[in-house]
Amino acid sequence: MTQIKDMRQLERKVFEACYNGWYLSGQYKAVFFGHERLFEADSIRLLAREVEKWFASHAEHHGNDILLVKYNKAI
Repeated sequence: MTQIKDMRQLERKVFEACYNGWYLSGQYKAVFFGHERLFEADSIRLLAREVEKWFASHAEHHGNDILLVKYNKAI
């Protein structure tokens, strides 16, 4: 497991957004600059990994935008 102090800037941004939005297992919505996507996760680590893959694909154009991850519903 990577420690927070050793994370790249993008990893830290995603981790902090997921950590702040984590509630419990279920469906989460990640949103930034008009893009949104639903994720299902039963752990914060899984959620952060999936959100990072998705956000990294947009980071070239939107890397400085605010990323919001919030609990959507229980599954």
